[in-house]
Amino acid sequence: MISFVRRQEGQSLVEFALVIPIFLLLLFGIIEFGRIWETMNTMTGAAREGARVAAVTAPDVSRSRAAALRLLGGVTLTGLSVSVSGPGGSNEVTVTVSGTYVPLTNAIIPGLIGPIPLSRTTTMHWEG
Repeated sequence: MISFVRRQEGQSLVEFALVIPIFLLLLFGIIEFGRIWETMNTMTGAAREGARVAAVTAPDVSRSRAAALRLLGGVTLTGLSVSVSGPGGSNEVTVTVSGTYVPLTNAIIPGLIGPIPLSRTTTMHWEG
């Protein structure tokens, strides 16, 4: 009976089975956070570039939109849109970049965090 209590051959396997789901959830969470952070930084840069082009032109909406979309080439967003407004009475132009981010974990763990709507806006003084 004492030899039965001392046998621990499957202990490591049981501990691994208990810890691996938590580890994988943490790993995929870190990956998703990094991807969404990079996507938001790219969207901010695209909105800033679009606002810069609009601020130094008439504002030319098509050139501003094209400048923003050029920077968004590597971003994996669905429903991507760029809107330009202004200058209006305040002499400011505003560019808004928006889209829907679909996490990679939806393919692995469906419904974990679902599609996330993202939007970044930049306003600059119109120089015209």
